Parts: sequence; C-alpha cells; structure tokens
Amino acid sequence: MSQPQATPGPPARLSKREKRQRVSARRRLLMRLLGGSAALTLLALVSYGAWNLLRPKLGEAVPEQARTHIQVDDPHEPYNSDPPTSGAHAAPAREGFYDTALPDENLVHNLEHGYIVIWYDCSSLSGTDCQALKSQIKMVIDSAPSVSVFGGAKKLVAVSRPGMDTVLALTSWGRRYALESFDEPNMLQFIQDFRGQAPEGGAP
Repeated sequence: MSQPQATPGPPARLSKREKRQRVSARRRLLMRLLGGSAALTLLALVSYGAWNLLRPKLGEAVPEQARTHIQVDDPHEPYNSDPPTSGAHAAPAREGFYDTALPDENLVHNLEHGYIVIWYDCSSLSGTDCQALKSQIKMVIDSAPSVSVFGGAKKLVAVSRPGMDTVLALTSWGRRYALESFDEPNMLQFIQDFRGQAPEGGAP
C-alpha cells in the first residue's frame, strides 16, 4: 500500500537581510544596464562628432577680401572668384528664389550675413531642362529647415548667373562649391555645414 505524499509546506520566508541583498543586487544590475546604455550612446555621439569633424568639407576655400561697404555702382576691387564669396558689398537682397540675376554687390552682403547663395546657369540647357532645374532648386530651398537663431529665416537666395563654368554653384562667405549637375543631398549638406558661418552670421 502506497504511502500518502506529504503536502508541501509554504515557501520559506526570506529574512530581512536576504531581501535587502536581492534589492541591492537588482539595483546593481539596473545601474550596470543603464551605464552600458549611456556608454553606448556617448560612444555613438563621439563617433558621429569625430566623423563630422574629419569628413572632407564640400567646395573650396577662397581667400577673403576686404568687407568694404559701397553702393552697387561704386568702383571696387575685383572679386577673386566667380561667383564671388567675399569682398565689397552693398545692401543685401531678400531671401528666396529669383528668375533673374542680381548684382554681385548685393549678394556678397548676404554672404557676410551667413546666407548661402545658389547660382544657376541655364544658358546651356533647353527650356524644359531649365524649368526642371529651377523646380529642383526651389525644392532644395523648401527642404532646408528654417533656423530659430536666425528668427525663422532660411538665409537662402537662388539667382540666375549666365556664363558660369558649371550649371550650379553654391557659395558661403569664403567658400565656393561648383556642381556639374543638380545634387540635392550635397547641396543640403553644404547648406548645413556653412549657413551662418560668416563675419555677421547672426545678422538678418
């Protein structure tokens, strides 16, 4: 005849010391997990920052010229690049897209205020291709974020410039980036890198 099985008793209660030890162990584990997560986040940020600093910047640096204030028609030292990137300047132009050319003297003042100027040349393009290029440039302007420190302005001007060596060029103060064709990612990257990087970058 089989013996009746013993009914298991209630689980033994943990002592206060054991409870404290378990709570302490859980806390240590949580701190290790949080510490590891923070370390990985910090490593990612440092890696991105290092990559951003070390990656080649778009365009070429152009020696800066004297920041002389003039009227548009006043004689001045010739600009040392085409399109210009610094030098004598008159009143700045309003931001936005233009179907026509504007005086260099106005646009150089925009550069001094941290603007990016997008220059386009449709002289070698068909009418259809020119309209397509203009639409693409407008798309870049729309895609570029406004900047709160600039009062919500985009600080972007796009103008026609017949006779350039390339179809497109972007300029900031002291820098020129020429493009043989439309390239939205690189245009936006140039804007991100150099917008506001100018002697009076905080000016409107």
